[in-house]
This record gives sequence, structure tokens and C-alpha cells, in this order.
Amino acid sequence: MPTFALPCAPVSLAGGSVAVVHAPISSTATARIQAVGERFASYLRRKQDNSTESEDYEKHVLPYVLARTKLDNDSSTTEALALDKVTDDLLQLNPAEWRSQDHYKVLGLSELRFRATPAQIKKAHQLRALQFHPDKLAKASSDEHSDSFFKCIQKAYDVLRDPTKRRQYDSVDRAISDDIPKARLSHEQDFFAVYGPVFEREGRFSKRQPVPLLGDLNTPREAMEAFYRFWASFDSWRLFDYLDKVKDHFENREEKRWQEKKNKAERTRLKKEDNKRVSDLVQQAMSLDPRVEMYKEQERRDKERKRLERESLARQADSELAAAEDRRARQQKQEAEEKSRLAAEEKRQREQKKQEERAAKRAVRTLIAEHGYLVDPATLTPAMSTSRAAEVDILLENMAKSAISEFHQALLAKSPDRKLMLDIVTAAIHSAIDRTPAVAMGFTSFVRGVEAAKQTQSGHSVKQQAKAQREWSAKELEMLTKAANKFPGGTVNRWDTIGQWLAHHGGFKQRSGEELLAKTSELRKGVHSGSGSLVKELQTKTVGAADSAVQNQASVRYDGPALATSQQTHPQAQKETVPERPWSANEQGQLERALQAYPPSYKGADRWDKIAEAVVGRTRKECKNRVRFLSEQVRNKNAAT
Repeated sequence: MPTFALPCAPVSLAGGSVAVVHAPISSTATARIQAVGERFASYLRRKQDNSTESEDYEKHVLPYVLARTKLDNDSSTTEALALDKVTDDLLQLNPAEWRSQDHYKVLGLSELRFRATPAQIKKAHQLRALQFHPDKLAKASSDEHSDSFFKCIQKAYDVLRDPTKRRQYDSVDRAISDDIPKARLSHEQDFFAVYGPVFEREGRFSKRQPVPLLGDLNTPREAMEAFYRFWASFDSWRLFDYLDKVKDHFENREEKRWQEKKNKAERTRLKKEDNKRVSDLVQQAMSLDPRVEMYKEQERRDKERKRLERESLARQADSELAAAEDRRARQQKQEAEEKSRLAAEEKRQREQKKQEERAAKRAVRTLIAEHGYLVDPATLTPAMSTSRAAEVDILLENMAKSAISEFHQALLAKSPDRKLMLDIVTAAIHSAIDRTPAVAMGFTSFVRGVEAAKQTQSGHSVKQQAKAQREWSAKELEMLTKAANKFPGGTVNRWDTIGQWLAHHGGFKQRSGEELLAKTSELRKGVHSGSGSLVKELQTKTVGAADSAVQNQASVRYDGPALATSQQTHPQAQKETVPERPWSANEQGQLERALQAYPPSYKGADRWDKIAEAVVGRTRKECKNRVRFLSEQVRNKNAAT
């Protein structure tokens, strides 16, 4: 075990626990550090040349290594050089046939051959020349040897010392076989033992050095692939000039050129054959190399493993996707079930509300019917019952659904007092008319009944008012009928306009709108005021001269400014024909709502009168013609389809 001697302790060191400063810390100083070393130089070269590490090695390091190896060979290996023994065959060589002799064997380097260095060749020549020099042989007593072998030695040295001539000779060295192994190996043969020396032998012709080795079964895949890439692009310097046919003398220049051409063609052929031989060798080796199949199998296993991993990941993804789809389907199913349940519950609630509404409506109808439709039983007629039942339906349809039950409870609270119940119904009717004025035309019986009751209670019936008022003459009644048709329902200030028209054209004292409305209602119902002579006068009356002015009046509107215009018209003016006016969208809507309120099943005799009153500005005849026209259009359309 090695020992180390420690230096002596400083004098200032003393025992004890007290700290002692032996030397001060030196002051800082700035110094430049230079990067050195082979690796750093290689890095700088590669960065400057933009090359790889292998390219830098071949360009800068390998020549230096080869040069050092050459120096070593020149200095060391030549000292222990052992030459071949000279046989009788060598001594009998003919110098004139020097091109066919084995130059390495002549110099005694048959074992080294193309591996022999220039120093070894030079040393071998010196030894052979000393041994077989003619001057030395002349002193010998034997006459068996001559200077022919010495000439062969000189020829061999002349070829091998020249690099170009030596390459030409090494390219066709007959002592080294060019054969490649068989395409199939026996079980006893080892691929690497058979093909390794062959590639090493062929590698001597490579322009790129060093030549990679074949390796063994444990060689990494990258090294194996680099080996076959090298040989797939193998660049050979092998030449076949040494086999050229050369004559000592040509008869003329053409013969010499012809021979050179033949030699060149032969060299080209031999070069192609050699390249094909090397290519076949590489392909054959790749097909027999056990590592190729091993790595292919490994690659297949890797691919299979990756495939299985991908399939596993895909199955896992599919499983997760299926699980997500299943969760989404379950969630959608739950949502659909919940939605269906809510829809069913909502539908059930709607149906329940409808049933409650229908029940409430039935209860209201039953209650009003049980109380004789709130009419005095003595005056109740079937027509009145039907009319009031229809009006109750209209009222219930135009009431808020939540108010029907309250309406029923209010009626029950006032039952059996018909008067109080009638007041509640009337108030509900007025509320419905306020919300929807168009439904006012549907309520006639209840409202008139209330007004008649009020008039009865005050002692003023319609007949009594008519008697108390001025009597109606036959001429006035006739003009009232014409005025009612001339100014139909919907005319602005209709009854005031009719009163003005009667006063202007008949010369009567103007009557109030209430009086004109009451008399018109009596005339529509067929009830005529006055004595039987008045009725007989109306039935037998003929048109006189006084009525001709009224009969010839133009059929114009007497509401607003039109009234003043008609008053200025000459009595003798001819009656103008007024063309039918087009129907507006508002008038069409009013007509449709009136037809819904008074359908053909309506039993009242004044159905078209009520419809005409609901359509502002239109007469009974115009409403009928419009309905007939629309029905004809619908029939034509159905027939066309």
C-alpha cells in the first residue's frame, strides 16, 4: 500500500482551541483562460466546416493516424522482416516474361502481399539484391546460378515501388482469389467466418478508408446498417491496365491505336464485371446475414407490440367513448323521461284545468237555466231560452278562465234572487264588451231584458213611451224603413243621421236616436204602432208625387260631409249607380268574426241584420254578396284540385 509523506506543520501552529491565522488570503486577479485540447479543436473545425464528427475524423484525424502507422511500420516491422525461401522455380524464371511472374514471391513477401509497406518492399529488395547480385554470384565456384533471377528481382521492385504500377498489379494479383462464397451455406459453416475475410479482402480496393468490418452476431444494428450502406455505395479503385496486351514494336500508328482501343474496351468490360461481382456479393451477404432476419424479426415484434399498444389504446378509447356515449344516452333518456313526465304532468294539469273550466261552465249554464235564464217565468219563451243560452256561451267564452269559478260563486251567493243574478250577468257582459268590443253584437237578449225591466220598474214601457211621444204616420214609417236601409249598421252617428235625413226629406220634426232605434226594432219584429187604419194605409199606399223626390234621391252616404252635399242636390237629379266598393282587410276581418258569432245554426230571424251591424260601413245585401262570392271561390278552388 503506498504511503504519502505530509509536510511539516507551520511554526505558528500551536496547540489549544484558539484560532490562529497562518497566512492572509491573496488578492483577486483577472486571468485569461485559453481552451485547448484535441476535442475542442475538433469542435471548432466541425463548426467551421459544418461537418459531422465522422467526416472530421476522416479528413483530419485519420491521415495523421495512417501517417503515424506508416512511420511505425517503416521503423519497427522492417527490422523483424522474414523473407520467403528461394525455390528452384524462382531461380528458373525468365526475365523476358516478367509480366507473368509473382512479384511479391520474387521479393519473398508472398505472405504480406498487398499489406506490405513500402519500407518492407525496399528492405526485401535490398536483402534479395545482396544475395543474388551478379558480382557476388561471380565469385562463387558454382555455375548453376546466373543473373536472370536478379533481373526478375529488379523488375519486381520496379513494379512494387511505384504506387501506380503496384495498384495495377494488386488489382489483378492472381494469388488472391476473386471468388465469392456460394449462395447457400451448410449448417456447419458460420456466416461471419465465411464472409468476414471476403469483405476484408475486397476492402483493399476501396477509395474510402478505413473499411468497416462485418462484425459478429452481437454487432449493434446501427453498425450493421452502416456496413451495408458502405458496401451499397462501394467505390473501387481497382484497375485492369496490367492485363493490357503490349507489343514491343508496332508497324504503324493505326495498329497502336487499334490495340489501345481494344485494351480500353477490355478494361471497361472487366470493370463492369467486377462491380457486378461486388454487388452480387453484398446482396448475397444481406440475404444470408442472420442479423438481418433477427433485426427484421425484432422490428416485426416492435411493430406488433406498437400495434397491440395502439389497438389497446384504441380499445380503451373506444371503451371510454362507449362509456361516454352510454352515459350520454342514459342522461338523454333520463332527460327525455323527465321531459315526458313534465309534459304529461303539464298535459294532465291542462286537462284538469279544462275539466274544471268545463265543469265551471256547466255549473254556470245549469245554474242560469235552473233560474229560468233570469227571466220572469210568465214571459219566458223557448226562443228566449235558446237566445239567452247562446249568449251565456258567448259570455263564458270571452271571460278569463280564472274568473269563471268566481263568476259561478258570485251567482250562487245571489241565488235565488234573479234580479241580483241578472245584475251580475249584465256586469260581466259589459266587462266582456269593454275588453272585446266586437262581441257586443252577440248580446241582445240580456241587455234588452235589463233595459225593459228598468223601464217596467219606472212605469215607462216602450209602448207607453211611444204613446206619450208624437204619433208615427204611415209616410214617416215608410221613410224610416228606407233611411234604415240607406244608412246601414256601422254608419257614423247612424241614428242622428237618419233623424236629420227624415227631417230634411220628409219635413218631419226631428226625433231622438233612442226613439228611432226603438221604432226600427218594432218594425223588424213586425210590431206596428198605431191603429189598424195606419197598418192598412201602409199596406195599400202608392208612391205619390211627394214621394218621387225621396225615391229619386241618390244612394249616397249621409254621414259627415256627404250630408251637406246631398242636401244641395237638386230634387229632380237622376239617381246615380254606385259601383260596388272593394272590401278592405279590416272589413273582411269584421265579417269573419260576425259569421263566427252568428253561424248558420243561429235561430234568430235577424241573423244578417246582426252581421251587417258588426261590419262597419256595409249593408245586409253587401255582406250576403260577399259571403256568396267567397263560397263560390272556395268551390272553384276545390274543383280545380
